[in-house]
Amino acid sequence: MRTWQLVGTLLVVTGPVLILSGVQNTLLVLSLMVPGVLILMVNALLQKNETSLRCRLGLHTYERVSWKEDGPGEIIECQRCKRRKEVMRGF
Repeated sequence: MRTWQLVGTLLVVTGPVLILSGVQNTLLVLSLMVPGVLILMVNALLQKNETSLRCRLGLHTYERVSWKEDGPGEIIECQRCKRRKEVMRGF
């Protein structure tokens, strides 16, 4: 199923590339980008194993759990799937 992810990504990326190259046909650009996004969404729903559908699509809801003790970062955790990340907040 990795090939479907590659196909979807290429379809999504061709839209901005065509716009930058000067193509004025908006229908052509949208007809490439919309199926690409749909392919990526269906692939994520089928391949990932999180329980929540939103987490499978990458729409996590993170909240701060604690601060890192050895640096200026923090540890955040998704409220639904309990996925943890170490992040560094900017100014």
